[in-house]
Amino acid sequence: MAVHPTVTLLVRDIEKSAQFYERSLGFTLTWETLLIGPYGQSLRLLEVPDGPTGGCIVHTVEVPDVDAAVDAIVEHGGGRGENLLDGTPLYVGPDGELIMLSQRGLPGADAVKLVVYDFDGVMTDNLVHVREDGVESVSANRSDGLGVGMIRKLGISQCILSTETNPVVKSRAAKIGIPAAGSVSDKGSAIIGLASEYGVSLAEVLYMGNDVNDADAMGLCGFKVAPADAHPSILALADYVTEAAGGHGAVRELADVLLAGRKGE
Repeated sequence: MAVHPTVTLLVRDIEKSAQFYERSLGFTLTWETLLIGPYGQSLRLLEVPDGPTGGCIVHTVEVPDVDAAVDAIVEHGGGRGENLLDGTPLYVGPDGELIMLSQRGLPGADAVKLVVYDFDGVMTDNLVHVREDGVESVSANRSDGLGVGMIRKLGISQCILSTETNPVVKSRAAKIGIPAAGSVSDKGSAIIGLASEYGVSLAEVLYMGNDVNDADAMGLCGFKVAPADAHPSILALADYVTEAAGGHGAVRELADVLLAGRKGE
């Protein structure tokens, strides 16, 4: 998951600026003067009533829908600033700060009703640790567990679908509170069965996989997501590729993408 540096913005009125970024660009005021953007960008507001404000600041904001963000900026008091940076369209905030909008996300993500994860290489880093007695273990990322919880709060069902026979799959699934099916040899057939079980269409299913044995299942689903280090054929198939590698916050990043899609409704 990408780490965004905190941008400090000098403003005349913290409350007014916070409302602008919340209403226009989907930021959330989290603590005092710190706002968090749809994909994790941090914006700290510093009130300077009688001094210079943000006119010299240019910052990029990632949004799920650029056109909708432009309309919201204008609606909530911002302006258009065409051709101010080598012909790049810019938008002006309430204190003169210049905003460049960057498209990110999964188009139509608000339609997702079921997320199905591969296990190894998605919820783990695809490595296995083998002890002298033959017992195997894997590494999981706590932030991915948080991501699962965030997605649950959106009302989206989730489950794990794995070819792995290791009981660690169901153990990890139980820990994060979602069901898991292991020892699955035909993921394509399994995904059809899951859609029927959950009462959703395949067009409403998001599959997150990382290797060639995920291709059949991914191809059937309406939404296809892959971690950054997935096999090239899976990267080519994916609608969205996370900035994070498998087992390093890819699921947590997916949670931000789905949440941003909901806010963009």
